[in-house]
Amino acid sequence: MGMSETKEDLKKTKKELVVVEKRKDSEHKLAKIKKTKFEIEPFEKIKTPFYKISNPKEIFGMAIPIFIQLLFTILITQINLIAINNYMGGAYAEGTSKSVLAYNTLQFVPSLIATGTIIVSGNLIGQGRKEEVSRVIVTGLLVNLSIMLPIFVIITILSDTIVSWVGASSSQPITDINGQQILEPTELTYASHYYRYTNINLIMMSIYQVFVAGLQAFKKSKVVTIGTMIANVIDLSLISIILYGTNIPPVYSSLVLPITGLFQIFFMLFMCLKYIDFKVNKKRQLSWNYAKETLKTGLPITIEMGVWNLCNFGTSVAIGQLHIGTGNEWIILHRNANSIGQYSSAFIQAIGTVTAVFVSRKIGEKDKQGAYEIALECWKAAIYVTLISNIIMIAISYPLLLLLNSKDTAIPWGVSVLTIFSVKILFDTVNMTLLRALWSVGDLWYPILVSFVTMGIGMVALPFILVKALNIVEGPGLLCVYSAVVVDPFLRSIIYVNRWLKGKWQKYIHIVK
Repeated sequence: MGMSETKEDLKKTKKELVVVEKRKDSEHKLAKIKKTKFEIEPFEKIKTPFYKISNPKEIFGMAIPIFIQLLFTILITQINLIAINNYMGGAYAEGTSKSVLAYNTLQFVPSLIATGTIIVSGNLIGQGRKEEVSRVIVTGLLVNLSIMLPIFVIITILSDTIVSWVGASSSQPITDINGQQILEPTELTYASHYYRYTNINLIMMSIYQVFVAGLQAFKKSKVVTIGTMIANVIDLSLISIILYGTNIPPVYSSLVLPITGLFQIFFMLFMCLKYIDFKVNKKRQLSWNYAKETLKTGLPITIEMGVWNLCNFGTSVAIGQLHIGTGNEWIILHRNANSIGQYSSAFIQAIGTVTAVFVSRKIGEKDKQGAYEIALECWKAAIYVTLISNIIMIAISYPLLLLLNSKDTAIPWGVSVLTIFSVKILFDTVNMTLLRALWSVGDLWYPILVSFVTMGIGMVALPFILVKALNIVEGPGLLCVYSAVVVDPFLRSIIYVNRWLKGKWQKYIHIVK
C-alpha cells in the first residue's frame, strides 16, 4: 500500500510540474506579445522644398484629364439646371431644386464598389498583378448592382416623403411666372416624379463608375474624359429638344441624365475591353476574395461619403427653413452656389483620385516612403490649384448667379456665400488628398469616426441651432449656416494632417492577397 501511494504521488507531482511549466511558458509568451508593440518607422526627410512640387508632370498628367472629365460631368447637371431654371421664366426652378438636392444625397451609393475597385486595382498593379484587375471589375459590377437595386426600389417607393423633407409642398401648385396658370397640381407631385426619374441614373452610375475606376487604375483617364464629353453633347441636345423643341412635359427632362448614363455604360465597357485583358481570366472572372477586398475597402469609405451626404441633406433642410412667407429663394441660391462651387472643387476631386491610385500602387510595391511623399505632393498641388480656382470663382460669381436665375439674391448674399464656400474648399484639399491616402493604405475606420463627429457638429447641429434656436433667417441666416459648415473640414484637416505626418497609418497597411 505504502509503495503504490508513493508512486501515485510522484506521478501527480510530475503532472503538476508539467502544468506549471506549461503555464509559465504561456505566460512568458503572452508577456512577450504584450511587450511587442508596433513601431512606426520614421520617414526620411523630404528633400523637395515645402512650396515646390517634385513631380508635377506625373501628378498633373493624370489629374488634368480627370479634372476635364469631372468638369463635363458637372456641366451635364448644370445644363439641365440652367435649361429648367429658364424654362417658362423659372416656374419650375424651385421644385426642380428640391428634387436635385434630394437626388444628390444618394449619389455616393454607386461609388461603393467603384472606390474599392480603384484602390484594390492600384494595389494589385503595384504588386505586378495587373492581369487580376479584370476579375476585380467584373466582381465589382455584380456586387455594386446587388446593393444599388434594392436601394433604388426603396427610394422610389418613398419618393414623396423624401422630397417633402426638403420642403416640397403638397398643397401649393406650380404656377406660371404671373401666378395665373396652374402648371402642376402640386409641387410635391412634380418634385417626386422628377426625383424618381433622375434616380434611374444611380443604376447607370453603379455600372459605368466601376468601368471608370478600372480605366483610371491603368491611368487611362483621357479615354474617360472623351466619353464624358460625348455624353455632355448628347445631354445638351436632348434637354434642348425636350424643353424647347417639343410639348413634352418638363418633368421628363429628368430622363436625359439616365440616357446619357446608358451611353457611358456602353462607351466605358468598350474602352475596358480595349485596354484591359479580360480573356486571361476567362470563365473565372468572379472572385469572392476580391468581392471581400473591395467591400472591405469600399464600405467604410462609402459610409463616410454617405454620412457626408446625409449631413449635407441636413444642411439643406436647415436652409429650407430660412424663408419667411411663401417661396424659398434661399434654397435656390444654396443649390446654385453649390453648383458653381463644384467647378472650383472639381480639381481637388481629380487630385483625390490621383492620390488614391498613386498611394495604393506604392503600398502594393511596399514603398512606405514613396506613399508618404506622393500624398504630400498631391496635397500641395491641390492647394495651389484651389487658390487659383477660388479667385476665379469669386471674380465671376455674379454673372454665374445671374445665369442660374438668382438675380434677386446675387448681391450681396450670393457672392458672400461663395466667398465663404471658397474657404471651405481650401480646407477640403486635405480631405480630398490625405484622407484618400489614408483610405488607400488601409487606415479606414479612424477617419470615419472623426467624420461622424465633425460633420455632425458643423453640418447639422450648428445650422439647426442658428436657424431654429437663434432664429437667424433669410440672407444673414444663410451666411451663418455656410460659416458653420466650414467647421467640419477645418477640424478634419487638422486631424488628418497630423495623422499622415506622424505615420500612424503604417500599422494599418494592407496588401491585397
